[in-house]
Amino acid sequence: MPTIERDRRRALAHVLWIGGPPDGGKTSIAQLLAQRHGLQTYHFDRYEPDHFARADPERHPALHAVHPDRLDAEARWLGRSPEVMARETIACWTERAVMAFDDLLVLPMTPRIIAEGPGFFPVTIAPLLDEPRRAVWLVPTERFKRASVAQRGKLAGVPVSDPARARENLIARDLLLGQTIEDGCRSLGLTLLRVDGTRDLAAMAERVAAHFGPFLESPGWAGR
Repeated sequence: MPTIERDRRRALAHVLWIGGPPDGGKTSIAQLLAQRHGLQTYHFDRYEPDHFARADPERHPALHAVHPDRLDAEARWLGRSPEVMARETIACWTERAVMAFDDLLVLPMTPRIIAEGPGFFPVTIAPLLDEPRRAVWLVPTERFKRASVAQRGKLAGVPVSDPARARENLIARDLLLGQTIEDGCRSLGLTLLRVDGTRDLAAMAERVAAHFGPFLESPGWAGR
């Protein structure tokens, strides 16, 4: 393992990870578990403006390219195929994940942190894990995904020429992200939980809590 990865693994050993594509309940479950167990939370999506502001075109080319100043809504949601959108999103969010690691390093080391977000791909998080139970991925089924997009009114009011096709592109992109995450979990031996609506939020939170097990009760960082 490269030295930088070894150092990062040691420095972030107090973090629990919840990954997965949008609409899997990551944010709500992280908040619920944090409140229940007295933990800190890190929400990847809420740092997007800051990450855009910090993006360097040489170090973060994918993130720099999709800045709203350079990619309008029409081009973002209708100008590319879902396959291209998925590839670019993976590249962009992977760059942001490294920024997130830096964000996490400046937070207090106790209590533990639950970090959640769509950019925490298995291949990105695996090198940080001394124990696989410190990470889990939530992946919604297509049916659940479509229902969530409709319920949350995603892309409503976004200025595009074909809103229906834009939503379909969003859904198709996210399903591809889910497949990438599923493949990654399978190949790396990491845990994926399917979100299909048969369990409510509280029940899904219990499944995640059972996966994390004693890590939820321990204080977190115990020294280098």
